[in-house]
Amino acid sequence: FSAPGKSLLAGGYLVLDAENSSFVTALSARIYAITSSQFVDSTLPTITVLSPQFQEGEWSYTLCQSPATGFVSLPTLTPNRRNPFVQSAIATVINYLSATGILQTAMPSLTITILSDNAYHSQPSDAVPPFNKHLLPIVAVPKTGLGSSAALTTSLVAALLYFYGHMDPVASESRIILHNLAQLAHCNAQGKVGSGFDVACAVFGSIVYRRFQPSIISSLSSAPTSSDGETEASYLLSLKNVIDADWNVGTGECAVPRRLRLLMGDVTGGSETPAMVQMVLQWRKEGGDSAAAVWTALGKANEKLIAAMIGLGEQAVEKPEEYDLGLSSGGRTGELFALVVDAIVEIRENLRIMTIRSGAQIEPIEQTRLLDACSTLPGVLGGVVPGAGGYDAVCLLVAEAAVDAIAKHAEGEFEKVKWLELREEASGVREEDV
Repeated sequence: FSAPGKSLLAGGYLVLDAENSSFVTALSARIYAITSSQFVDSTLPTITVLSPQFQEGEWSYTLCQSPATGFVSLPTLTPNRRNPFVQSAIATVINYLSATGILQTAMPSLTITILSDNAYHSQPSDAVPPFNKHLLPIVAVPKTGLGSSAALTTSLVAALLYFYGHMDPVASESRIILHNLAQLAHCNAQGKVGSGFDVACAVFGSIVYRRFQPSIISSLSSAPTSSDGETEASYLLSLKNVIDADWNVGTGECAVPRRLRLLMGDVTGGSETPAMVQMVLQWRKEGGDSAAAVWTALGKANEKLIAAMIGLGEQAVEKPEEYDLGLSSGGRTGELFALVVDAIVEIRENLRIMTIRSGAQIEPIEQTRLLDACSTLPGVLGGVVPGAGGYDAVCLLVAEAAVDAIAKHAEGEFEKVKWLELREEASGVREEDV
């Protein structure tokens, strides 16, 4: 199974509120989970996850199921290595399957090999092979902000559901279970309830996203840390009820229309997203009517962009000649193309106000100069700092025919930007032929 990366084109920060919609696109960078199994006589089953692209990329756990309650603990066989996303995915899925009665008593051991496309991590040069191997542990290799932990968690959950749960995780009903499990596992690994847009994108693909209420997950009791039968039984019941519940998540389909491209640029920098989020939330809390006005204006600009992109998608199918005419001008003619351009300008204006007033470097001056320069190039409808912003990346919405010219122009003028070989993909998690 594989799951895609993401780019949050519209909805940064506002995605934290369940009443707001965000536009998140799936990207062609994928993380793959490949399974192989074996029965081992007279020993407890184990799950081993291998990540051969990184040093010390092996995490192994024993599955110890309580005969009284069915709760499964995971003593680690690699105590000097920690990967909270791997461990949380395994613990969440295995205990859910136990709670539902699906998990078999005689479980085979399983090895899952994880492979990630190169775009997820900064590479030493362009001339590297697919699935390039690094000489460092995974935590020491800089990431490009494409949602690697969400794609990892989602692909792992899909593989575990398929192998131990005998489920097709990409079928419509099972996909909802997959989503809920991956969200819970990802939140537990992070130690907080996030917005969830990255996991939702990894599961469903390019979508208009509206988050779940955080109380759904926060109501779940913590996994037991000691052998207490009553606590274990209570946890399993709570886990099943939470995963099987209706989370009321918005995941409407919304893909980038044909012959338009997202051009992702990796900017050699770094941003502390959790700290930036705290600064923005503090500004919103203390900013009164002034902060509320900016928040509302940004929400309206996001909705404007989403509506225009949906409209363009419909126009591309229903009125292809009109769509192609607007596209041939580089998106500079046609009402819907104009709405996209205007919406991106309004989004950036409000993000810059938030940057100044909150102190969080959402669109720092260096990114402003870069985006302003890119926006003047033929075929560029506009660009944003995706997600929470910062120094990590830029994202341009461009006419496909202009991509090569834009990249060539950028080689000299934007030397700090590495344009990633990525495309927008509509699909989320999927089964792969190995």
